[in-house]
Amino acid sequence: MPFTPTWGTGSDPAFTQSQDDYAYLNVLNTPGCKTLTNPGHPDNYIKTQCFSIPTAPNLAFWNAYCDPAPPSLGAAINPTNPSQPQLPALACFNLRGSQGRNTLIGPGIVGLDFSVFKNNRIARISENFNIQFRVEMFNILNHPNFAPPGPGDGNTDIFDATGTPLAPSASNPGGTAGVLLRTTIPERQIQFAIKATF
Repeated sequence: MPFTPTWGTGSDPAFTQSQDDYAYLNVLNTPGCKTLTNPGHPDNYIKTQCFSIPTAPNLAFWNAYCDPAPPSLGAAINPTNPSQPQLPALACFNLRGSQGRNTLIGPGIVGLDFSVFKNNRIARISENFNIQFRVEMFNILNHPNFAPPGPGDGNTDIFDATGTPLAPSASNPGGTAGVLLRTTIPERQIQFAIKATF
């Protein structure tokens, strides 16, 4: 399932006139960012280090088009030396990032179900009467299938409204950005049943 990493802006910095509480990010062209996910790593599924707040291409563009005091930040930005150390130089809150919609793919589902049946025909009752004993096993390998990050989880927001990174780190051990928090199908389940046909 495709999904979009976002930036929880807390306002409408791109002036889209919508109620969406997010904005698109820039995708960085740095080593290790050819793919933007880590399959098999639920604690760091989204490579959060491969995204940044949108930045202006130069100071003239920033002076002409960027909001120097975005509402979500609640303060003015110095474009070449931000007073907020988490912001990159030329951070432009009202600029849409280079990342597209639904550019990442969720982890997918792998599962194996298995059933064993034993038929017992009882001709004394009827020639068609059958008692079937069934053992049904779902997700027999007990493989965890994680749900893709979603807006309701809060883990698609790579940055908060002030541009602070939300990924787990030494300074933010409780961060959830890029972390898979839910599973899509239950753990291994085994059920026994008796089915009568006549």
